[in-house]
Amino acid sequence: MTQRFAESMLNAVAAALAGIAAVLRHPSRRFVLWAFAITVVLVFPIAMMVISKVDDNPDFTSATVTAPRSRGVAVAAALITRELDSNKWHANDPFFMPGAWLRDMPAFQLGLVGGLARVVGALNSEKGVAFGPNGTDVNLNHAAGLLKYPGTVWKFDTHKSWLPTASAEKQYRNAQRSLDLYNDMVAAGTAAFERKPEALAALVEALIRDLDEVTEAIDHHLADKRPVLLDFSVDGVFYGNKGRLYAYSIVLRELGRDFEKVLSDRRQTEAWTRMVDQLAGAARLRPWLVWSAAPDSSFLPNHLASQGYATLRVRMQAAELLAALK
Repeated sequence: MTQRFAESMLNAVAAALAGIAAVLRHPSRRFVLWAFAITVVLVFPIAMMVISKVDDNPDFTSATVTAPRSRGVAVAAALITRELDSNKWHANDPFFMPGAWLRDMPAFQLGLVGGLARVVGALNSEKGVAFGPNGTDVNLNHAAGLLKYPGTVWKFDTHKSWLPTASAEKQYRNAQRSLDLYNDMVAAGTAAFERKPEALAALVEALIRDLDEVTEAIDHHLADKRPVLLDFSVDGVFYGNKGRLYAYSIVLRELGRDFEKVLSDRRQTEAWTRMVDQLAGAARLRPWLVWSAAPDSSFLPNHLASQGYATLRVRMQAAELLAALK
């Protein structure tokens, strides 16, 4: 079966090449092909510049949220909506679309959703805000699971099957709806959002684990010692980390307002604000070109090292905060 399929594919390729050769023998048709090629070469770069958007707005917030709804859950859902509707999801674009050739924006989007998945998972853990006699909340659990769905899956996932499958956009949309539904149930009193120190500590623990993954990704990349001018993967590492840091800076800022009383009782309001500000500062790094030169280079910077330093500052503050909460 596999051999027969391979033979049929080779025959199809040969037929396509023969057809192209036949077309090129006619001047008028050759002109059409050249015009098409030139159009692609010109249109693709312009389209890439138009659609590329790394949306790291530090002041982003959701619509007005009234108690007892969670501001943190609301802004997490709003971030998903923004990336799907306003900015459009490009991390799973197929090769024939301009978005497939972007690097910075897809990496940022994947990092952002990865950060949201970790936050929602912490909210839904045994020590989280929604854990009750019946275990975890159904809607929050559903959202946490869907946010782990690979963001690079289009309408077809040829790695598994040639049949249509659920796209990343569809799964993340369902996650956003589950988050909003959970918040509605919190407002109606049919779902719990326990503002307790243990739940806040679980969030900080999740943050620390994610920050460790950020620094590990930086260490792993720098350890490979790639030639600076030929390091084409540094953008993906930098912007993937940036997306995670940005997601945390926005969601934890709002969760701090959800847990105002806990932070005040533990006298950690200032420490929390400082940690969120440091997160925002780390997420704000955005060089025109990302370089990964030697740390002691006199000619080119190492933006991963700068990002790693800013991340470690946040981790140190988070560790101190976690000790105070426990």
